[in-house]
Amino acid sequence: MVSNSLSRESTALRSRTVVIGEQSFPYHFGEDCLTEIAAAIAALDPDTLVFVTDDTVRNRYSPEISRLAGGIPSITLSHSPGESMKTLTCLSAHLESALRAGITRRSVVVSFGGGVPGNLAGLMANLLFRGVRLVHIPTTTIAAMDSVLSLKQAINSGVGKNHLGTYYAPVAVFTDVRLFATLPERELRSGLCEMAKNCLAIDPSTLTAMRELVAKGLSAAPDSLLWLLDASIAAKSSVTREDTFERGTGLVLEYGHTVGHAIEISDHRVRGTAGISHGAAIAVGMLVAAHISHARGWLSDDEVGIHYELTTGLGVEPALPAAVSVEDVLAVVADDNKRGYLPVRPDSIPFVLLRALGRPERTGDLPLTAVSLTEIRAALDVIAATAEVG
Repeated sequence: MVSNSLSRESTALRSRTVVIGEQSFPYHFGEDCLTEIAAAIAALDPDTLVFVTDDTVRNRYSPEISRLAGGIPSITLSHSPGESMKTLTCLSAHLESALRAGITRRSVVVSFGGGVPGNLAGLMANLLFRGVRLVHIPTTTIAAMDSVLSLKQAINSGVGKNHLGTYYAPVAVFTDVRLFATLPERELRSGLCEMAKNCLAIDPSTLTAMRELVAKGLSAAPDSLLWLLDASIAAKSSVTREDTFERGTGLVLEYGHTVGHAIEISDHRVRGTAGISHGAAIAVGMLVAAHISHARGWLSDDEVGIHYELTTGLGVEPALPAAVSVEDVLAVVADDNKRGYLPVRPDSIPFVLLRALGRPERTGDLPLTAVSLTEIRAALDVIAATAEVG
């Protein structure tokens, strides 16, 4: 659920209230609003701020971090960017550093960066003194439009993504879209792919605006980013307002993620941080899901075509990365973390599929259905063939 009221709509910050089950938190966003964000953080009256970021963001935005801290004592915990942050080793080192710096229960953990620092910061905040206050300041579109709109805080195991985690609400989220101005194009597009997912799987009424935005190439403009943020908050909140843990209706947010995560993991195992971005991997994963639905007679040619229109319009190659094979993807898919939501045969995976745009297939109350590895392989083969023709 999202409130319709705006706080100081005509000035720097807009505000929405994000409701996820029994939890809620304010989301404030605008353009050139770091001064307002710093004032809001100071109003929390923290004794220390613990900024959690990565080395790239820290080097790029060191003056902004200092500006946000103002006169409040602060420490900055950083690590090389990428999935290597989301490990028990990094989590333990950051927790020890924060405690040695003398933080207390009045301290505030501030994630400043993309989804990876955000997940790490969320888990840290939950663990320190059994819970200190958490603030998210996303600097990427993928974080601003997706990961901070959740209570899920997780790191990776040696087996796969997001196996170790908890649920924890921030006291607030703040986004200044001007922070996106220096993003590499691949990172900017990554978040827009998640918004495309929202249009396709949750709220098709936004498709016209999204298609026009992509066609005109206006997705990086501040006004476009503000619209995308508003639409992302509305879409995600609509499926989580009664689902605190995203184990029911909120599972539709996993559209494209089953195969997308497998592609992302497989590519990063070979190419590290040079591998495919999260959003681009999810976009390809949505194409796989669309082809499976089409093969079952659910999605029309036109509906599959819209998937391709948005994917290619956002600059994503509708193909597997060169370093990733179909066998690589299938091996990782077998360990997908949605196993357990549905009783399925060993050769099948719980999957989000669409019967029509915005209408997921359901098993009972869950927007999941069993999909065989044979169906997944066939869809991956279609994408491979399409890429070869192109």
